[in-house]
Amino acid sequence: MRRWFHSLQAQLFLWAVLPVTFALLALAFTGVYAHQQAMRDFVAERDLAMARLAARIIEDGLAHGTIAPDGSRLATWLPSLVGEPIDRVTVIVVDGTGRTLFHPDPEQVGVDFSNQPGVAESQGGQEGFIIAEGTQGPLLVAFTPVRGTDWTVLVEEPVEGLIGPILRFSGLAPIVALAAGLLSLLVLTFGWTTIVRPLQALARAAEQVSWGDDSAIARPVGGVQEVQDLHRALAEMVARIRGYEAGMRDYLGAVSRGQEEERARLARELHDGPVQALIALGQQAEMARRLLERGESVEAAALLEALRQQGMETVDELRRLISALRPAYLEDLGFLPALESLVREADQRSEARVRLIHEGIVRRCDPEVELAAYRIAQEALTNALQHAHAQNITIRVRCDEEGITLTVEDDGVGFTLPPRPDILTRQGHFGLVGMQERATRLGGRLLIDTAPGRGTRVVVHFPPHPPTSERSLTEAA
Repeated sequence: MRRWFHSLQAQLFLWAVLPVTFALLALAFTGVYAHQQAMRDFVAERDLAMARLAARIIEDGLAHGTIAPDGSRLATWLPSLVGEPIDRVTVIVVDGTGRTLFHPDPEQVGVDFSNQPGVAESQGGQEGFIIAEGTQGPLLVAFTPVRGTDWTVLVEEPVEGLIGPILRFSGLAPIVALAAGLLSLLVLTFGWTTIVRPLQALARAAEQVSWGDDSAIARPVGGVQEVQDLHRALAEMVARIRGYEAGMRDYLGAVSRGQEEERARLARELHDGPVQALIALGQQAEMARRLLERGESVEAAALLEALRQQGMETVDELRRLISALRPAYLEDLGFLPALESLVREADQRSEARVRLIHEGIVRRCDPEVELAAYRIAQEALTNALQHAHAQNITIRVRCDEEGITLTVEDDGVGFTLPPRPDILTRQGHFGLVGMQERATRLGGRLLIDTAPGRGTRVVVHFPPHPPTSERSLTEAA
């Protein structure tokens, strides 16, 4: 129960439902109060009509002599003429001196009522009704003068008798409103301390993280369970981002080192291969020239033929080096012929069986996309041959209007794919990270499905053209 009360669902319920409930209560009390006022007005008009009726009866009685000028015989005639008495309603007749001429209680006849509410107003010629404080609570007093005399007719009725028990609760409206206000203030305070303030703290922590202060997200923020879950998710996301950044730094460092190593290797191969061959060609050309000067044309012709063969071998070596840097088939003939050449060479130089299957009509894509797909196929094929020790490797490719979909599947040993790429970079495995980066940079999707003992399946899909920003960067370069 406590956990639910501290949840965002409970807070939203308190913030949303309670104000509506209080509004409905306020509306209900307003209706009760209005009904009470209407009831009072109705009863007041009824009592005033009764007072007028009694005054008219007294006027007629005085005119016909049935009522004496001193008020005698009022107790005989007035009750029967007014009709059946109404419960808790009292009819009183007061003379000009304030002395009661008629009262339902015989003991009250002759008592001084000059200070009774409504007497002074009636003797001044007014009629109406007022609510005054009586000995047993508030009274509704209707009054009217008797014409031709200085008498006054009063009709009294306790206010508590005007309304029903339920309507009497309207007197508790201020207390209920105060309690509702305090409860609303408590809910708002609780919501501020458990939702608003923790979210503000979380926002400040996220801002500090954006400036490189990762320790800010580690400080607790409190709040409802959902805010704490959000804080925990943000902390995990920051940890993942920092791990990814560390992995990317390692990857970029490995790429830089790989480029330098590749340059060094290329320099060695050029120096030990084509450069030495060209030096030897130059020396043999000098020997051929001397043979021709001495007239030894047969020996010179044989040496020139050897020079031609060595020149062709040097050209092949240079083409091999150039193809390793950037496949010529890819630019000249397209992605599929370059992939066929890659598969053919891998099948010839290894004991594994490497197959290529292409589906549908082949369409050309953006050169940057084709190069990225080729490099991923090259990396996946190398991993299958060197690390997975696969015996059968199948490459499937489809190039259509939706882009390039490439699948490299092998029956090798497989491996356990870590949950985050930075773990691979820490272990020094940059091939998979490089494939992921190539795919992401050009708007593609890479999927790696593997497990120990059941081989590896690499699937990548590229759109036919890279995103606009990537294309603009490529064109600018």
